[in-house]
Amino acid sequence: MLSTKITFDLSDWIREWRKQRYKNPSIDECVKFVEWKLKGYKLSDSDKRIIESILLYESE
Repeated sequence: MLSTKITFDLSDWIREWRKQRYKNPSIDECVKFVEWKLKGYKLSDSDKRIIESILLYESE
């Protein structure tokens, strides 16, 4: 289960990515970011859906 802190960190990271690269990160890049933050935690399908939802919400 993703914590509130991780979801906020992901949102911030996506916004920074967009500022620097003028495009959205891929879902795979977002998953890698979360796995890096969680240091080896195996993401469930539910976690990946949450990550995808955050990406869609932060995208233009």
